[in-house]
Amino acid sequence: MKKVLVILTLVCSTFAAQAQTKVGHINSSNLLEMLPEADSIQKQLAQVQEMWQRILAEKETEAKTKYNALMIIIDKPSVSNSEKEIKTQEVENLQKQYQELQKRANDDLQIKQEELLFPLLEKVKKTISEVAKANGYAYVMDTTEGSGIIYSDSSFDLMPLVKAKLGVK
Repeated sequence: MKKVLVILTLVCSTFAAQAQTKVGHINSSNLLEMLPEADSIQKQLAQVQEMWQRILAEKETEAKTKYNALMIIIDKPSVSNSEKEIKTQEVENLQKQYQELQKRANDDLQIKQEELLFPLLEKVKKTISEVAKANGYAYVMDTTEGSGIIYSDSSFDLMPLVKAKLGVK
């Protein structure tokens, strides 16, 4: 009977210890959208996007004009084959330039977004960690799709125990 009582006490104390582990969650994307800085960032990104849209529209118009000119002369026997080849090459070059510009625009926009968001993300992450520590949370999960743990109390890290069991230093 004493053994059962001791085992029951151990089991109950284990559950009590586990019950003290607090896990929280937050949707960091929603939080970011609520911050006052988010509007300024969106406006700056919109300006960059509009600039690239203008540049791409100009290049597209130029390519269409050259293409239309090529279509007019392509079937004319009075135009030499070498001239047709030159015009065809010009159109192909413009198409290639347009594709390169599109890639550059996407890359530029992504870099600008990361540049503007990084300080804000760091601020949010730091604040979440501070709130988690102050309120005794062991873990904070991000409910934003594709995200994971934002904060974890290092005292719950199993790495040292697993390494020791595996004999890894």
